[in-house]
Amino acid sequence: MSRRLQPPRNEQQLQTRIWKEIITFYPNAWIFHAVGSPYQTPGIPDLLICIDGLLIGMEIKFPHPGESVEHARARATLQQRRQIRFINLAGGMAGVVTSVEEALDLIRRAFLKRDILQQKREKE
Repeated sequence: MSRRLQPPRNEQQLQTRIWKEIITFYPNAWIFHAVGSPYQTPGIPDLLICIDGLLIGMEIKFPHPGESVEHARARATLQQRRQIRFINLAGGMAGVVTSVEEALDLIRRAFLKRDILQQKREKE
């Protein structure tokens, strides 16, 4: 009988769950947890991940009880949204995630983006 996981109760538990799922699906992934400090650039995503040469940034927002996913995403600060935009413009993939499923979907979209860009280059 498999043990049923309890849903995460806070952002730290959600982040730990996301980290474990990434390692399960992508065992060679490099993951860095950015801990804010006065010496760090503001807005760096919570998790920076490198998989097969792809840089992926995840800003994790835990939806509080009764809070919509949209509202949880909207809690990303201006600095966080700026860093997400910079990563995306530089060729990586970054976004705000509120669940393990969204985190894994962001990784899948990063691979899709890379594949589309490679096909485009091959046609040129």
